[in-house]
Amino acid sequence: MTDASPEGAQGARNGGGLSQGRGFAYVTGTGAVTPLGVGTENFWDAALHGKSGIAPLTLFDPSPYPSHIAGECRDFDPTDFMSKKEARRMDRYAQLGVSAGLQAAEEAGIGETIRKAPERAAIVMGSGIGGISTWEREYRVLHERGAKRVSPFLITMMVPNMAAGQLAIMLGATGPSQCPVLACATGGEAIAEGLELIRRGDADVVIAGASEAPITPLSMAGFGAIRAISTRNDEPHRASRPFDAGRDGFVMSEGAGAVVLESPEHAERRGAEVIARIMGYGRTTDAYHVTAPDGEGRGVERAMRLALDDAGLAPEEVGHVNAHATSTPTGDGPETKAIQRLLPHAAVSGTKSMTGHSFGAVGATEGIMCTLALKHKVLPPTINLEELAPDCEELDYVRNEARKAPDLKAAVSNSMGFGGHNVVVAFASVE
Repeated sequence: MTDASPEGAQGARNGGGLSQGRGFAYVTGTGAVTPLGVGTENFWDAALHGKSGIAPLTLFDPSPYPSHIAGECRDFDPTDFMSKKEARRMDRYAQLGVSAGLQAAEEAGIGETIRKAPERAAIVMGSGIGGISTWEREYRVLHERGAKRVSPFLITMMVPNMAAGQLAIMLGATGPSQCPVLACATGGEAIAEGLELIRRGDADVVIAGASEAPITPLSMAGFGAIRAISTRNDEPHRASRPFDAGRDGFVMSEGAGAVVLESPEHAERRGAEVIARIMGYGRTTDAYHVTAPDGEGRGVERAMRLALDDAGLAPEEVGHVNAHATSTPTGDGPETKAIQRLLPHAAVSGTKSMTGHSFGAVGATEGIMCTLALKHKVLPPTINLEELAPDCEELDYVRNEARKAPDLKAAVSNSMGFGGHNVVVAFASVE
């Protein structure tokens, strides 16, 4: 394990390693449930092989809607992680989030840590939407069968903080518990807040992540109404195509991701195996439009600059960007302009090309992508990038195949949410 002391962490300006910035946290565990597979190993392996998780929608009949495709977590069975009774009392978004959190805790081996000092273990598990499938189902019950037939579990299944609450109960973690809600920037915000809990000394261990299960009739109708989603129904695996001239909207997906963050002192003391470091974050608001960034991407550029400043990194030290890159003209173009101005040398991946867009959860799963890229020195691809869209800047895109990156030391993950929210998280290797 690398030296976690301030002296050992300092360095980029003095001939060696990356600096400490305001203080970092170690990533010691990861968990993921995505359309590419259940478990981080399956998720990562599928991504490196450029597989698509997009397929014909099966969760409900999509025929009345313009889009018939989605990124469903087809291999997910909640009872692999919890009892049938527990699963029945959680909305799907909470099942996904709790399962990812439990995976991360198990990989990090923090069970004994939580048992000994539960008050020093925190949960930050966000969701952009929460239990919308429960809301839709019980609303139908209300109007078709009457108020007395509405489930007594409606509220505890619907509210977006319940993945955090249920995970805390299952692990026995009694430290701070939070639920960021920041649309598609939620997952990045959760990781950022997890780092801040470590920095403030409010916790020694934080499970940070986000989950989303938005593939419902109402969601599909709403996003179809604003013409935001792809209708490439005859070629699902080719539908999500960030930066590509043939893109026609994002592909709705579901999923969850979680990381275990630990203070350097705590991780060193227990001899934890470290995957990567969370170095810093930047957060801005466009104050421009509810669904689109400004055309020059000034908000996300400033968030990237703030993240690097917070992390103590110079732009030239960042070798990789996991871009927000939703496969929409309103988002891809401005983000590439921002990257071109600040990090033109960095290799860029748009991994929603494989996973689709799981809204609040995607910042967490893409954060995991960054940690694994740093650990394994390989970059996941942007599939379906055949002809660069005219509104996108020419960058060093990781096109269609994974790429080895033996010298990779630092990476950033960009998240941009409806409402103009931008969150960028900076990661570094442990060498």
